[in-house]
Amino acid sequence: MRVISGTARGMRLKTVRGGALRPTSDRVKEALFNILGPRVPGAVIWDLYAGSGAIGIEALSRGAAAALFVERERAHREIIADNLARTKLASRAELIGQDVSLALPLLSRQGKQAHLIFADPPYQEQNIPRLLEAVEQHGLLRNSGLIVLELFARSRLWEPDHPAVELRKYGDAVLAFIEKAAIARARAALESEG
Repeated sequence: MRVISGTARGMRLKTVRGGALRPTSDRVKEALFNILGPRVPGAVIWDLYAGSGAIGIEALSRGAAAALFVERERAHREIIADNLARTKLASRAELIGQDVSLALPLLSRQGKQAHLIFADPPYQEQNIPRLLEAVEQHGLLRNSGLIVLELFARSRLWEPDHPAVELRKYGDAVLAFIEKAAIARARAALESEG
């Protein structure tokens, strides 16, 4: 895995050995940042369930103002910290060692908000509805903010033509783009399916 573009372009990133992570492929990462384009420079990015930190690091390399990484596994946090040091991007990064479900209310109490939130949660059918609820109820996205979810291609959380969620398929992965204004409708669709 490598940084695709920006100040750290071409740098290889470490990952956790043993298949504990399902890292975002370079192909999916490149597609994601091509879509996000001008939204990244100057933005505050949150990389939830951060794993190796590849998404947040790519955003920093491309000019994001700051990146916040939330990762509960200590071994993964050590990899993120090492990757940030190697890419010389640590000064604009914050690393939180906590479960996402606990970190989001804490971030709300601190008055923090993001322009872009990326999440690739485990147990997606369980975690994604909770994540969307927390983002909406705690006001964690700034105006015109966007949440991007990486899903399994077999996931059927939303129909492909759902008006609140833009889905893009890349091999075994799907990226779901949900604007701040559409989170309530995206959540309602999940609740009606459940």
